[in-house]
Amino acid sequence: MTVEENREGRRSALDEFAAAQITGPTNFLPAAQSQSFEVVSAQAVAVHRDEGLVLTRLRTLAQAAGTDWYYRFPVKNRRENRTDWIEGPSIKLANDLSRLYGNCAVDCRAQDFGDFWLFHARFVDLETGYSLIRPFQQRKSGGKIGGSDDERRLDIAFQIGASKAIRNVVVNALQTFSDFAFEEAKGALIDRIGKDLDGYRQRTIERVAAHVDIERVERVIGRPRQDWLATDVAKIIAMAKAVTDGMATWNETFPPLQGADNETGEVETSAAVSKTLETFAAGSGTDQIADPQEDAGAETSASGTPPPNAGGGHLRDHHPPHGRRAVERGGARGMGTDGAGRLLRRRQEGP
Repeated sequence: MTVEENREGRRSALDEFAAAQITGPTNFLPAAQSQSFEVVSAQAVAVHRDEGLVLTRLRTLAQAAGTDWYYRFPVKNRRENRTDWIEGPSIKLANDLSRLYGNCAVDCRAQDFGDFWLFHARFVDLETGYSLIRPFQQRKSGGKIGGSDDERRLDIAFQIGASKAIRNVVVNALQTFSDFAFEEAKGALIDRIGKDLDGYRQRTIERVAAHVDIERVERVIGRPRQDWLATDVAKIIAMAKAVTDGMATWNETFPPLQGADNETGEVETSAAVSKTLETFAAGSGTDQIADPQEDAGAETSASGTPPPNAGGGHLRDHHPPHGRRAVERGGARGMGTDGAGRLLRRRQEGP
């Protein structure tokens, strides 16, 4: 076959492929729709914006908004073995901010890429013509709300992605106003709690105790419940709201106590395991080898509550290294009791 014939054959194959009609289902990704936004320049408005009045209105609404205007949830930092806390303005703050700022427009468009959606949100200041576009990728498997209904979880995941995209573009376009509103909302909540600290503290304990042990909350906050300050109660309220909004889980926000099994609630302590090893080494026979779980309850509180975070920033985990717990478990379970008794008897009786 000559080069010319080969080239002609390729052209024919391409022509046939282009003319082919798809009749059955395919696994191709959906075509990406055009995300071009029209250009908006500065426009004449009937009422010009008053930045001072905007700040005054934000301060007034912040008194009533409280935790509705901000969120707080944990993120595991595996590289440094600690828990970092992320907090920031919520979608409700972004909506109220764009409404009070006025003379602006917010647009959001979505593309479906199979496993995820790609949102493009845009903020436009009509008075100045300033425009900002920010993309946001939302995984379809990221929805935590909706129970066992997969379609409902998918719908909620889409709405969460759209809300996050809009929030991101608004708080970035109006960064100064957003930071002001965020701090005002936090301060207003703390002031409100401070006026009735005992009442807020008791109500917070009752509501959180319905989901997790209060000891777990004390460990994260770094203080016993009777010593919680207004700032501590405000943090707990914000964390609980992040859980109800589906941004975190109770176990992520308030991890189980040291040594507690997340599923069974069983407790293993190094003291109980050490006692088992000592009994085994003494060769007292199989009937006297202690069960590591018999005295676990009496030894659990030996470590006490970890000290509060001195830096006031990130809260660090105090779980023992997994390697150490694995070694302890291996020492207690590495040899069966019957085999251990036989080995000791052989050493005592001789060859």
